[in-house]
Amino acid sequence: MDDNKLINLNDIKPEKQKKDKHSKSKVIFTEKREAWESGIKILDRMDVIIPAKLLFVCNKIAGKMHTDEFSIVTNIIEKDENTIFLSDEYYIPKQRVAATSIEYLPDEYTFNTVIHRHPDGMNNFSSTDRNYINQNFELSILYTKDEGFVNGVFNLKLDHYLVQIPVEIYVDYGLEEIDISNIERETFISPFNRDKKEKWYNKPDTQEKYESNMLPEEIFDYSMMREMMFDEINSEIQNLDHRVTEIEDTMFHHGGYSMLGEGL
Repeated sequence: MDDNKLINLNDIKPEKQKKDKHSKSKVIFTEKREAWESGIKILDRMDVIIPAKLLFVCNKIAGKMHTDEFSIVTNIIEKDENTIFLSDEYYIPKQRVAATSIEYLPDEYTFNTVIHRHPDGMNNFSSTDRNYINQNFELSILYTKDEGFVNGVFNLKLDHYLVQIPVEIYVDYGLEEIDISNIERETFISPFNRDKKEKWYNKPDTQEKYESNMLPEEIFDYSMMREMMFDEINSEIQNLDHRVTEIEDTMFHHGGYSMLGEGL
């Protein structure tokens, strides 16, 4: 056999393979397998549940500090594999602040979460934040007066490293889902249903062909505009109804007073 000749193993069939007992070479056949699943969960972000009290506290402080930055600290009270729950207790550490900086002064406290303010529109951590604030806490949250809690990182320790995982923030207002099924809206005019009657209109294979023969104004979805128009008309009708009622009441009372005056 020529050593320079290349052999495609896929062309070799096992049933026709001849084995030489004096030969030390082996031909290994591999089977095609499905994708291997390890069962390992990938942690690409953490959900953070923040009590509304902390949002109100930050808003209150921001109102007193005008445009200056500030920070408060709190604790993680519960954590599972991908969700963090924060306490509503907080502490304001000693700090010296300006419009774009925070200098922490000597103080004693044991909290693992920091929330600090940025100017409105600056929703990302600065290099100073990453080097001097974020790495010193297990969880770091960014706040702006205009948008509330806008960003955050969770520090996961790995040997001598910190792996910073982005977070998705949710504010817990302590309210359950509100059932409004008992509330009915009074409607004077109901929108007219103009659904297409052709059976083939919504079929995928004919929809594109149908729209290609239509004018731009025919393709445009007027449903939202129609709903807005009906809402405005209903509002005007309600206003007119109130005005008529007020006029009737005024005429009734005015007429009653006139008749009473004539009787005297």
